Formats: sequence, structure tokens, C-alpha cells
Amino acid sequence: MIEIADVLPNSTAAWYGLKRGDRLVSVNGRTIRDSIDFQFLVSDERLSLQVRKPDGTLRTLRIVKEPDDTLGIRFGPFTIRQCRNKCIFCFVDQMPQGCRKSLYVRDDDFRASFLYGNYITLTNLRAEDWERIFAQRLSPLYISVHTTEPVLRTAIMRGRKSPDILASLKRLAAGGIRMHTQIVLCPGINDGQHLVRTIEDLASLYPAVQSIAVVPVGLTSHRQGLYRLRAFRKSEAHRVIASVQQLAARYERRFRTRLVFPSDELYIQAGMVVPPLSSYEDLPQIENGVGMVAQFLADAKRTRLPSRLSPMRITVVTGVSFAPILRTVLARLRKVPGASVSQITAKNSLFGPSVTVAGLLAGKDILKAIKGKHLGSLLVIPANALKEDEGIFLDNMKLADVEAVAGVPIRTVNTFSDLVGLLKTPSTHLRKRSTP
Repeated sequence: MIEIADVLPNSTAAWYGLKRGDRLVSVNGRTIRDSIDFQFLVSDERLSLQVRKPDGTLRTLRIVKEPDDTLGIRFGPFTIRQCRNKCIFCFVDQMPQGCRKSLYVRDDDFRASFLYGNYITLTNLRAEDWERIFAQRLSPLYISVHTTEPVLRTAIMRGRKSPDILASLKRLAAGGIRMHTQIVLCPGINDGQHLVRTIEDLASLYPAVQSIAVVPVGLTSHRQGLYRLRAFRKSEAHRVIASVQQLAARYERRFRTRLVFPSDELYIQAGMVVPPLSSYEDLPQIENGVGMVAQFLADAKRTRLPSRLSPMRITVVTGVSFAPILRTVLARLRKVPGASVSQITAKNSLFGPSVTVAGLLAGKDILKAIKGKHLGSLLVIPANALKEDEGIFLDNMKLADVEAVAGVPIRTVNTFSDLVGLLKTPSTHLRKRSTP
């Protein structure tokens, strides 16, 4: 039984009298455990819904609908199943105090993997979970592999003996489940020949394994008492990329897909130019930081600049990793008459100097970076530094609060074309937002 969080106006559910706070007990006699059950069962054209009203009364609704009609019901988030591992590189263990509550959750839930693309380890699946994955075709799933060597994987994850990940992946493949996989790489631990073996094992499961991301370990300054790890040196990152590219070239000939992709952060650590956007195919792991830079540069290249802009000075904030890339793109924009664009690089004081990506900048990091600076008429920040649709930074600061201190309107952008759009229509962006 799950509670209805919202009913869309003029929807089928609204027409049948369903309201927020009603509890959905079953669909066609099948108990509803969560929103995935609902999505799976509501595909039928004839439905019998058992609903418990807030006063405790039980009602049965018989509904005839179109196949693609989802009734217009929204549910709240389900309780996430926690991770039982203690990985040597776990980012949650490195979190400072005072961040958003959700950032301290060690999630390892196959449902969230299917719905939102969260990575899971497959170490906490029960027999009924496996049955449900196959019965409801929960595909694709996003899986943290790290290594396919059982002893090494158990050592990395520091839980009780981990199930054989390769056997689990083969089981999913046999059941028709597609997978996107990641390898969080730690120097001297699961790199070198361990990495090659892991990639080769995963490639043997193509096309069930749809993509492999190789991501360098992320380390903050809050690792007191934790397993001793270090970041990749430039030469080491270079060797990792060379090894991965060699394998990718082989798979491209064999499978017509590169299959395995180094993350943008690896290229930055190696001091190498990221490949063109076409090298990332359909961007299967862009949310994992694989292909973001290439996508931004491709967007910048195809964005047509106006011949002239209304005079306006703006300031753009980014992180340390992306700063050199953004600088080259803004140089092109500054050639347009009327454009006056300054760039500020914000260092990460929340997580420490080793964390350099723009998406992990906190509100206080941005305030520290802009302090005493003349910002012009508008401050532009990366959209991925904020929680989507909520305007909250990692350190719980609200965008409106940062804007109030900055003294100028703040707008977020994802792409270079977004930035150009701000400059093309300045009057619509110069009004400060009201505090919610």
C-alpha cells in the first residue's frame, strides 16, 4: 500500500475522485509496494483499484483507460535500501557535516537504479528481488563493478564476502536485463592488469553490458581514519586512458561500439584533450561524468553567435577542472561587440582542493570566490551545482540566499548556448528572484 502524493488536474485519476492522501492498496488484485509496481500493473486497459481513504473506508474503482494512460497519479519517494558495504573509497564516508540530508544516504537499491540510474553493487539482493527484476523487466540497471576478481572485490568493498559479481552479471544477462557498469579506479589497487581483466570480463557479456565507465576515485579532505588512498598522478592517468582506448578500439571493430569510456576527470588528470563528441556515441554514461566536456564543447562550436549584443557585463563561475576549458570558449564570446564576460574560478572549501569539479561547488564556495569582485549585472553559475528543481546547494544554502549576498541576479546554465541566450535577452534576466 502506498500513499498518493499528488493527482494531476483533469487526469483519469481526478475524474474518478482519487485525491492526495488516498492510499492505493492493490491493482487488479495485486498488492502495490511502490511506484514500480504501479507502473508495471497500470499498463492494463481495464483496472480494478482498491483504495483506502483517509477516514479508513475502502473503495474499489473500476477503470477503463487507454494503454498509455498512467492515470495522472504521483507518489512520494520510497524508502531507499541502504548499502551494507564499507567501500574503501565511499564518498559518503568523506562527507563534511552540514550538507543536504540526502547526501549521507548510502543507497544500494535496485529500484532506484532502474528509476533514476543510481549505481548498485548487487550485494544485497534477496531471492524475491531477483524474481521481481526479471518479472517486471527492470532494465537497464546501473551497476558498480570495480573489479570482477572476487577476492579483490571483497577487499575493496570491505563487507562480508561479496557474491561473485561476474556470476550475478551473467544471471542478469541470461534474464534479458541490460546493464550500464562503472569501475571506480584506485591507483595501485584495481588498475593495471586488474582493470584490463575487469573490462574484458564485462565486454564478454556484450550486448547485455551496454557500457563501461572508468572513473578515478574521488577523494575529499575529510578522510581522517579512513583507508589510505591517493589520486592518480598525471602519468598514471595517461596510462589508464591509453589502456582503455586500446581496448575500446578493439571493441569498436568487434561490436561496432567502443563500449568502454574513460571519464572526463581522467582526461583532465592526465592533461589530455578530451575526444570529440562522436567518440561517446549516444552518451550512455553522461550522468557519470563521461562525455560532459565533449558535449559542452560541441554545443559551443555549433552555437551561432550574434553579430552584436546589448552592452552588459556578466561574470561566470566554474570549478578548477573546467576553468581552462571554459576560458577558451569565453574567449570566442568576448569577440562579439557588446559582450563583456568575466570568469571566476571557485576552489572547493567544502570538500577540499582535491575536489575540482563544478558540480560539487557549495554555496559558500561561490560566495568566497566572488567576495570583493565586481560582478557586473549578472552572475552565472553551473546548473549542476544545485539540486534539480529545488535551488539548493550541497551545503544546504539556497540559491536565493547566495543571490542576496552577491547583490546581483544569479542564473544557472547547462550549456554554452544557454549562456548566449542570457546575453541575447538581458532584460528578462536582470530582475532578482524573490526569496521563497
